[in-house]
Amino acid sequence: MSWAFLIAGCPSTVVSRWKVSSKATSELMIDFHRRLIAGDSKPEALRKAALALRKNPAYSHPFYWAAFVLVGEP
Repeated sequence: MSWAFLIAGCPSTVVSRWKVSSKATSELMIDFHRRLIAGDSKPEALRKAALALRKNPAYSHPFYWAAFVLVGEP
């Protein structure tokens, strides 16, 4: 699916490598976008959001935060 976005002209996407909890994904993506708005680069915003989610005891297992990768332009 990420290749379809790239071919359609989207320079980058954040994708999940496996099915993840909706609640964890919601928290990660909200934090990711807040960090982008604050001026972080896409890779840095994703890294910081994943590290923040990892600190939450409910989502400390890599299953919740390690699934996400940036595909395309950083």
